[in-house]
Amino acid sequence: MRLRLLAPLLLLSGCTTPLPPVDPNQAWVDLQLREPAVGASLLAESQDGRRLDDGRYFQLSPGAHSLKVSYSYELYGGGGFGPRFGWNEPLRFQCYLELDYPDFQAGKRYRLEGRHTFGRGEITLYDGQRELVSSERGICTPI
Repeated sequence: MRLRLLAPLLLLSGCTTPLPPVDPNQAWVDLQLREPAVGASLLAESQDGRRLDDGRYFQLSPGAHSLKVSYSYELYGGGGFGPRFGWNEPLRFQCYLELDYPDFQAGKRYRLEGRHTFGRGEITLYDGQRELVSSERGICTPI
């Protein structure tokens, strides 16, 4: 019985990989949702037009870079809409947002936060002292 429970757990643990070590010669960008919610995600998509293998972070050489993220979230019935009007399931939205920043510095850690307001997505880049260094907004579409 224990073996039956252990096998799936071992298989699942193989799916999670640790983050690579931080390279002190590069800048590191952590991704974070400003307001974590069920069904919400913020993933690194591409850097300078090149698709990334791991969507959990950006690791960049010093200098100017363009970062593209995908941000998805769910909205539930509100404003008079809901199950009574046939809206039983959440409405899912997807945003692709791109942010350019000219001065990433080696050995520095940055945080890119994602959030949404009234159908618009927003990403904000902060430096290690929590100072705002760049932000971008875009339209999110239902999926």
